[in-house]
Amino acid sequence: MNAAYALYESSLLDIGENGRPTDYSKAFALNAQAAAMGLPDAILAMGWFHFNGFGTPQNLRRAERWYRRSARLGEPKAMFSLGQIACDEKAFELAQKCGHVRSQYWLGKLYWRGQGVPCDRAKAIQLFERAARANDPEAKRLMKFKNRHHKSKH
Repeated sequence: MNAAYALYESSLLDIGENGRPTDYSKAFALNAQAAAMGLPDAILAMGWFHFNGFGTPQNLRRAERWYRRSARLGEPKAMFSLGQIACDEKAFELAQKCGHVRSQYWLGKLYWRGQGVPCDRAKAIQLFERAARANDPEAKRLMKFKNRHHKSKH
């Protein structure tokens, strides 16, 4: 597994961290090798590469396959990404239950809009508040706006 981890770490360097130039094609190729060796972080990253089209043409079906593989390994970030792709309440709820804070915010957005679930703004606010308490930046910003707006009405 050390060889897989070394490939994965090298792929991160080619994403342009620490002032290095970005070479997504090289990063993708290195990461693909690490994923083929079964490294969980590389498997998750393969979904990211395909989802964003970095180093490979964007392909949501391939992204979904890699994210599913990662989710089966128990990775909450993969569960969250599957929820983003599908905008599926169940995927967000599963990721939230596994401790992925950002999923609370996204699940709140679904309830706020009534997208794939019944529109329930009270439940949406509860989810936004929970995400804000867990330091999700967008949820915190949203709650500040809500509280400021609510105070100015009274």
